[in-house]
Amino acid sequence: MKKLNIAFIWHFHQPNYQENYNGDFLLPWVRLHASKDYLDMLKRIDNFSNIKLNFNFSPVLLVALQKYLNGFQDLHQKVLLKDENNLTEQDKVFILNNYFDLNYKNMALKRPYYTVLYNKRANAKELSTSMFSIQEYVDIMANYTLCWVDEFFVKDYSELDFLFKKEKNYTLEDRKKIVDIQLDIIKRILNEYKNYQNESKIEILSSPYYHPVLPLLIDFKGKEIKDYENLPENYSNNTDAREQVRLAIAKYYEIFDRKPKGMWLSEQCICSKSAELLSKEGISWTVADEGILSKSIKKEFMRDFEGNLENPYELMTNYQTKSKYPLNVVFADSFFANLLNFGYGNYDSKIAANDLYEKIKTIQFKLQNSPKENHLLTIALDGENCWETYQNDGAEFLDTLYSLIDEDKTLKTVLVGDFLENNSSAQLETLKSGSWINRNFDLWIGEPTKNVAWLYLDSVSKDIELNYQERLQDLTDKKQKKELEEKFKLAHREILISQSSDWYWWYGKPNESRSDGIFDYLFRRHLMNAYEIMDLHVPHYLTIPLANVANKPLRNPKGEISPKLNCDENDDLKEWENAGSIFIPDGPTSNISSLIKNIYFGRDSEYVYFRFVLNKNSVKMAYESIQNQIAIYFANNNERFLSPIRFVSKNDNVIYPILMNQFSREVRFVFDSKRISRLFFNHSCPYGLWSQMLSKKSKVAYRSVIELKIPFEDLGIEQGELSFCIIDSTNELINEVYPQDVLIDI
Repeated sequence: MKKLNIAFIWHFHQPNYQENYNGDFLLPWVRLHASKDYLDMLKRIDNFSNIKLNFNFSPVLLVALQKYLNGFQDLHQKVLLKDENNLTEQDKVFILNNYFDLNYKNMALKRPYYTVLYNKRANAKELSTSMFSIQEYVDIMANYTLCWVDEFFVKDYSELDFLFKKEKNYTLEDRKKIVDIQLDIIKRILNEYKNYQNESKIEILSSPYYHPVLPLLIDFKGKEIKDYENLPENYSNNTDAREQVRLAIAKYYEIFDRKPKGMWLSEQCICSKSAELLSKEGISWTVADEGILSKSIKKEFMRDFEGNLENPYELMTNYQTKSKYPLNVVFADSFFANLLNFGYGNYDSKIAANDLYEKIKTIQFKLQNSPKENHLLTIALDGENCWETYQNDGAEFLDTLYSLIDEDKTLKTVLVGDFLENNSSAQLETLKSGSWINRNFDLWIGEPTKNVAWLYLDSVSKDIELNYQERLQDLTDKKQKKELEEKFKLAHREILISQSSDWYWWYGKPNESRSDGIFDYLFRRHLMNAYEIMDLHVPHYLTIPLANVANKPLRNPKGEISPKLNCDENDDLKEWENAGSIFIPDGPTSNISSLIKNIYFGRDSEYVYFRFVLNKNSVKMAYESIQNQIAIYFANNNERFLSPIRFVSKNDNVIYPILMNQFSREVRFVFDSKRISRLFFNHSCPYGLWSQMLSKKSKVAYRSVIELKIPFEDLGIEQGELSFCIIDSTNELINEVYPQDVLIDI
């Protein structure tokens, strides 16, 4: 059987968690993932003679690992190492809020006593610091930290087995020992990766230094984002993009004594200009997502019901861009990445590993008649976060998978750089722009809160640059010039940190975490640092959380509209160009996608109009029976009676402020992938109730999009202001509310 080459590329990245360059880390994820993921992911190949792997470390993560070894600490670590008799009320609150943040099934349940403490906190009707004893607080911290130490290291640290088994009555010395083991693991990480690369067992890739979305720095007004509004006029910054790449190469050389062959572009965000930049800087290859290849060669990769490619040839081919500065590009199989990231963790690890192996063999079988001798299957994904959903931190899954491949003489794992040096590449005539998520940049730009962040970045960058140039012109003394240059360099470093993809990822929709407030603070803090370094007054707007200023549509109406209800997704939208817009970015996987992609709204003298662009990737669109529902609630304060929203939240942890309002009119309709109901009108009546009403002039139409027009007459308004919100629901349960905080005014 013709051999199949496999390139595993495991991606490691954490953002900058420091308030300033010399400050503590506000979050512990570098330390915790270091003792759970980074080193054992490398050492697992020791048991397999033929397994070779590729790893990507972002430079900002490498720096954080170095800083831990130089004495820097995170806030969790400081509390963990406190004498228990000195724990304050504030420390106890911190423990209650932060020392239960892990996967309950695969991490907490492995430690029975910690599970008891976890459940005690989770089931408490009211949280109080008095609910735990001092020793229980200590045991919570010790057990939580041990949950983040891979059992793989028991063989390396004799004390670890004792600490794992103890479970309760931990002492300060025990906690110090746990942290000492974590720090020793961190110390080993960089040394052992360097040694394994020198022995050609692995290849290490870099990333742009502070993990920016490089295409957005290089071509901010490029084709992919041209329709977004409320953005800087032009933030394109080729100089910063080049600096992010050059700094990354320098850091890599400092640690590994060589220049990287490959560079993983942050979030696999790529465009032709970013590819040329890498090539100019001496990088020979990068990895991108299958969807980008599909866009570039104008061919969709069809799969059967089990996910197997009907024709894997193009995806298993390595390419080189057609350019004055060509770059080799390998394209990752996104189906495999999604299986590993979001699917296999829910199954028995050995069964999942065998399933992946069989899928690899299916690809190999289909390539037997290919005219090409060597094909490359690229499996590239996050190498740290996914394992929390697996049994035993992914140990059985990886060991089983590596063993199956290692023993199969027709499969060969390869270092990408070596493979590309020994195999010619097909020419890629065009390289389209996009990322690993939905082939676009919507997770980092376009949504209102994200756009405000870009406006802040642009404003601060210009302020700092202008101030520096003006002051530099006025100086003649060389010493003063050098001091100012040093200040500007430090201030500019804060700007580079603020370009990180992480801040924009967590802002707005659809991503949420328990640390959203910290991410928001860190982004604004770094921008504030730039002003303070330059001895400038910090603008007041930077002190306000972005969530408080960005709860508004992406675009407000520019003028009246009177569109015909054509319902064609491919309309040129001229009839809607003056409409307001609410943009909803899609999630990382189709099964958690929002039902609605875009909402347009506007009015003329007689009607209010709505256009709903539906998300075809949403699993909800697959339903054949009508159960998707959209409701529009209107508030007209001239009405005598107002009534509340009647939809139900899925859980009491998600309560949207907009639901506290009361409304005068309710318009709703239900639909599935093929059909739509008529519009149902209701008006408010006494005692907070609703009464059905008829409308003769309103219309709704549905083909590839949904469009409707509603007469002001039915809304009980002749002139003045009308406010509304929109609810997307399934079976009367709220999926999303647009907007969540403040009504939209027309």
